[in-house]
Amino acid sequence: MKAWKKYVWGALSCLLLWGIVFCGMRGSFQRYPLKVSFAYFCDVPFYNRLGINPIFNIIKSAEYGKYNVPKEIAAVNEADAIAYVQQELGIVPADSINGIVRAGSCVPRVEGQPNVILIFMESMTRDNFERTSADGQYLIPYLRSLRDRSIFCANAYSTGIHTNNGIVGVHYGFVPNFAKTCMDVTAPYYTGLPYYLAQAGYENLAFVTGNPQYDNMNSFWRDNSIAQIYSLYDYPSDQVVNNFGVSDAYMFEYGLQKLNEKAQEGKPFFASFLTVSNHSPFVVPESYRSRAESEDLQIIAYADDAVRQFMEAAQQTAWGKDALYILVADHGTPMQSPYDMCLSYNAIPIFFVSSVLTPQVITTPVSQIDIWETVLSMLGIAHENNSLGIDILHAQRRYAFFVSNEHLGVSDGEYLYCYSINSQRECLYRIGSGENIAAQEPERTADMRQYGFNMQRVNLLAIDKKWTEPRKP
Repeated sequence: MKAWKKYVWGALSCLLLWGIVFCGMRGSFQRYPLKVSFAYFCDVPFYNRLGINPIFNIIKSAEYGKYNVPKEIAAVNEADAIAYVQQELGIVPADSINGIVRAGSCVPRVEGQPNVILIFMESMTRDNFERTSADGQYLIPYLRSLRDRSIFCANAYSTGIHTNNGIVGVHYGFVPNFAKTCMDVTAPYYTGLPYYLAQAGYENLAFVTGNPQYDNMNSFWRDNSIAQIYSLYDYPSDQVVNNFGVSDAYMFEYGLQKLNEKAQEGKPFFASFLTVSNHSPFVVPESYRSRAESEDLQIIAYADDAVRQFMEAAQQTAWGKDALYILVADHGTPMQSPYDMCLSYNAIPIFFVSSVLTPQVITTPVSQIDIWETVLSMLGIAHENNSLGIDILHAQRRYAFFVSNEHLGVSDGEYLYCYSINSQRECLYRIGSGENIAAQEPERTADMRQYGFNMQRVNLLAIDKKWTEPRKP
């Protein structure tokens, strides 16, 4: 064999060997490489973790130390922060060890054990209520109409700007540590809405359009009281429209069928739906292309209509006519902003819908972390509140606090305070004006800073000290 042929065959052999090794390292031909989430198959954490490499866990635990609390937040005195939060939210702790853990609100508004349906609306910023097409038609007519037929939170905020932030905020009541993912393999255990509903006899289900390995959802949810996850693995391949899986409409159609089956078992259920169509790359059905000029607007109209079709169909069923529905954005959408922090990314709508609830509009600040406490109170389920969430029907907060990857935000709906943990720049804006008035209004700036820093200090402290977990009797 000629020398050059040996070199060619050698090079090809090396490439082949590299490819085999790479595939072995990646561990999967799916969109996501092999990760801890693949090992999870049931709702018993001990069984799920038996298949995980212990050395891997040691390494991941060591990596967890990289995500420290920002120095400005960590510098707030722990005892002072707890005292501030207790006074601000009227917290009387159950003991001296867990500074915010107390008996949860329990003021029933619905009877029996109605099914609970939670819909996460991808990127549904509050600004969408006023967005129109060129001919003046509103893009989200269904959600606009729902404001008059629900308990509508008109001044609500997401905890962060990522889907995993929204899941943890709504289900479990916690704000993220800025850019750190909330659902890593080192994430803590939580009580929250799924835990207490399971304790009350509910079966907990989740429906996602795509791969459940995204953001470690499969492992995180199974560790935290979600028993069954329906996903890309359950849908026919011809229904997949892009990398994020099936369309919202198909997920809802499939979910409706499954919930009809579950209802025959006679056990109440809690079902979470995670939509994704309003996330690029957009796949716009042909019938919606005439609704607006661009795909990013057309898909908003589609997302609104997909929710409408599901809600109307569900409310016609025996299991759904008296169900409690919660509609909330996982986060908003980044839009052109005059502020250091993009408010449209955190300003969201929240709806509580039930045939037995009296419609009302809540204009005081509301956070995603308030949802779980409010729902359990509505249902009359006894629980411990280990978060900074409140029952919004019987308490109020002066401000909502929230984060982006680098900013801490505080707002009452009229003013926005934001602080950058990267540049240490702080700003105060009157919403609607891009002028930083922190220097002109030092007292308001100091008040909002104190609120945000203390709340975030205790929020992250609760996670670090594992106040989030079920307490042993």
